[in-house]
Amino acid sequence: MAELFDQAVFLKFLAALLAIFNPLYGIPIFLSMTAGYSKPERFRTALTVTASATIIALIAVAVGEELLAIFGIEVPSFRIAGGLIIFGIGMAMLNAHAPSPGDKAAHDEGHARDRNIAVVPLTLPLTIGPGTIATTIVFSHQVPDGAELVTLGSAVLIACAIVGLGLIFADTISRVLGETMMSVLTRVMAIILVAVAVEMVVTGAFNAIDSHYPGLLPAKPDG
Repeated sequence: MAELFDQAVFLKFLAALLAIFNPLYGIPIFLSMTAGYSKPERFRTALTVTASATIIALIAVAVGEELLAIFGIEVPSFRIAGGLIIFGIGMAMLNAHAPSPGDKAAHDEGHARDRNIAVVPLTLPLTIGPGTIATTIVFSHQVPDGAELVTLGSAVLIACAIVGLGLIFADTISRVLGETMMSVLTRVMAIILVAVAVEMVVTGAFNAIDSHYPGLLPAKPDG
């Protein structure tokens, strides 16, 4: 079991997923888009978002690296690109006083169509976006083949369950915490997200240099 489960990668990936998903950040949008829904309708919508996000994230875990191979993209390059995307998301969360332009557009589009908003836009792109997919693919490269679904899949299930609980109890959470506390917690998650992004970019840059110019960088000391 030790070969199939990497605790260090699991914890880092779970923290990154929770920072990207940031259930508190999506609660106000969810409540706004489901305004006028009955409790059963809102509950079904929350379950659909949770199930859709889980399926999409698990697909990224299972076949993400293969998709990169098809397009001839090296993991260090994707790591850098993903880190830059996540850095942008984190900085937007740190500085935002309202939903980002992308969230606002998805929010307005969902209201305009008022049909099947659980999948689009609540799951895509509000819950699962480029940052989530990029993070999943990058972390899947850090564990041995065959261990992705155990190590990363476990983190996906936990993170998506937390997102689902946040949506199911969105009204209660929003009322109990209030806008100020939700804003503080959102910014704490944003700092975690920025830190993950910086690590991804730096690691990707060193891996890319080592891949294209072997021997240029000093070898890591043993231990």
